[in-house]
Amino acid sequence: MSDDKKEVEIERLSEPLVVVSWGGDKPFKLIGHGFSKKTIDVYVCSNEYGNDVVPKIKVSIDPNATSTDGFLSVIAHAEPGANNDKVFWIAVKLNGTFQDAQEGLKVV
Repeated sequence: MSDDKKEVEIERLSEPLVVVSWGGDKPFKLIGHGFSKKTIDVYVCSNEYGNDVVPKIKVSIDPNATSTDGFLSVIAHAEPGANNDKVFWIAVKLNGTFQDAQEGLKVV
């Protein structure tokens, strides 16, 4: 997907490496643009193309935090047994269509 087609783009994460413990929750922010869209899904995958979703790591939009078009507050949760051998990608979909991904989530 070419960049000019992206309505939602992740420029970076609020931390260089988001570290989440098994069974724990880790709040952080996606920084970029287009986050004020109401139909955004955030998830974890193993590559920059947004496929190969990692089922034991969930990311939800933080209902108690303020978000704007320039950043989105989210919470990562890793189920016990989630893969801790690699650094994963945080990805976003808008209306079910992949938009962008940024590497930077590790389970410990």
